[in-house]
Amino acid sequence: MDNTLIDRETLGQFVDELIKKQPLSVNNTEDLNNLREKSITALDDKISIAIFSQLNKEQNTEFNQMLDQTEEPSEEEYKEFFKKSGIDLEQTIADAMQDYATEFLGGQNAER
Repeated sequence: MDNTLIDRETLGQFVDELIKKQPLSVNNTEDLNNLREKSITALDDKISIAIFSQLNKEQNTEFNQMLDQTEEPSEEEYKEFFKKSGIDLEQTIADAMQDYATEFLGGQNAER
């Protein structure tokens, strides 16, 4: 599993759309790139927290055991784990992204 639950390109595209909607206090390309990278990381963290906060202690242990395997589990194995754990990944991710958009835009209408 990558360092992100959603591929980096998708996170980047989402953040780019938010940046276009929000007047920013950045003065140059370097500042914009730094803001973009921080925003991608913050969005990924928000998604991770939204997902993993739904796991109980046993599920968390089971997930960590999956990570400790010699061979990394496939994307399908991860999806199956979350499904079995009763987590609707798509909805959880969509809700976390919407929450992040609202925060990023300062409570403005953050429709995608």
